[in-house]
Amino acid sequence: MSRELEQWLLEERREGFKEGYEKEFKKGLKEGEDRVAALFKRMKADGRLQDFSDALKDKNAREKLYKEYGIE
Repeated sequence: MSRELEQWLLEERREGFKEGYEKEFKKGLKEGEDRVAALFKRMKADGRLQDFSDALKDKNAREKLYKEYGIE
């Protein structure tokens, strides 16, 4: 295989990886936002305003609330 062809293939792989990474990153970000929004909507409906503050400050508290509300 020629050096030029190898270089072209390497660049194509890098570009494909970059595009895939960006797409999946955006997808993951949206899923995370949707998850937080679902949690906060349910907490608001239950009048758990103090837990809003705890969930914003503490990831472990937030994870417990996800489990409590059955949010995956």
